[in-house]
Amino acid sequence: ILIRNKAHTLPYFFTCLEKLNYPKDRISLWIRSDHNQDSSGEIINIWLSERGRSYHSIDSVIKTSPPFFLPDEQGPAHWPHSRQSHIIKLREEALITARLAWADYIWFLDSDVFITNMNTLTMLISKGHTITSPMLKSDGLYSNFWCGMTDEYYYTRTDDYEPILSRKRTGCFNVPMVHSSVLVDLRTQSSDKLSFLPSKVEGYSGPRDDIITFAFAAKLSGIPMFVCNDQIYGYVMVPLEKDDDLSYDILQLTNLKVEVMVENPPLPVSDLLSAWTFKPTPDTLGVDAVFMINLLRRPERRKRMLDCFAELGVDAIIVDAVDGKLLNDDALEELGVTLMPGYKDPYHKRPMKRGEIGCFLSHYNVWKEVVQQDLQTVILLEDDVKFEPFFRQKVEAILQEVSDLNLAWDLIYLGRKKLLDA
Repeated sequence: ILIRNKAHTLPYFFTCLEKLNYPKDRISLWIRSDHNQDSSGEIINIWLSERGRSYHSIDSVIKTSPPFFLPDEQGPAHWPHSRQSHIIKLREEALITARLAWADYIWFLDSDVFITNMNTLTMLISKGHTITSPMLKSDGLYSNFWCGMTDEYYYTRTDDYEPILSRKRTGCFNVPMVHSSVLVDLRTQSSDKLSFLPSKVEGYSGPRDDIITFAFAAKLSGIPMFVCNDQIYGYVMVPLEKDDDLSYDILQLTNLKVEVMVENPPLPVSDLLSAWTFKPTPDTLGVDAVFMINLLRRPERRKRMLDCFAELGVDAIIVDAVDGKLLNDDALEELGVTLMPGYKDPYHKRPMKRGEIGCFLSHYNVWKEVVQQDLQTVILLEDDVKFEPFFRQKVEAILQEVSDLNLAWDLIYLGRKKLLDA
């Protein structure tokens, strides 16, 4: 495990690690951390002091900073020759240490990876491959595998990538590159030739890069790399670009935490490390009020939205939706609701159903609240929305743009369901 400037991810990373369903007394931890501009070292030491004794052994070197940068580095996301060489040296040291300890396996795991499937390690071992990686999701198209590599050893997108990423095809796939979470079976004789050092890899003439060198060494040794997407194993952060600073990585963590909650519970965090997590002070996103409509019989949706609001810093008013299942003719008559003669839904070409009437009434009730309170600008969300990355920043940009353009507007759709012919 290599850690640098990951104080924001470590509470979640370590919590996921300690939740793995695998005997801790069969795991030796090898951790290196240096050149940190944040509290990474302190968090590592706290976690190791409380949880380290559960593991078979601990080999950790946490260097204090300054210096914050390696020679020639221009920022925390800059990768000059000196940084590549440093990472290559550390990864090779970890590989040699595992071999000398007669370890059966070595698991290279980045500290911005969140393994949410507690059975991941057991499942990867059961695949029986020399090199296996669990497919990790991000908040976009980025993942921890390549399906194509150019003659110059760089990444190229192929038609095979998206079906694996979206899990339209599931299983374990032979790919030219895996990284960020890589399990290597050291019991196989062929693994002896694996290396991160270009000087140890015969015929390698590619860039000075740890993962590319390792992939070439695997190919040279006749070892296929497999990425497995038969399960949802976990998530990975999108790497920073050269000129990005650490604050941008914190925004990207928010993006990923919200993405996780689309189909899964929030990323777990232990009580030990919860003090190192951050939630923004909630506000109304620059408008008078934010409303969220939710049916009482869907508490799981309400919880997900409240968790998302907490991560995004949104102070929302929860509106109990009108339940179409509770609407009958008497209730509609009491509410004074009648259907226009001959009206048909423009998409389904049929009369409105009770659920759709309930949806309309829910929005109508919010509209009445807006009028009664004389609110000028509001945001209305339903409980099944999927927040895009940088949601807050995009809303702020939209509001600023319409203000700058002095637009006379009534409604702005922040998003809607895509329907054919609609």
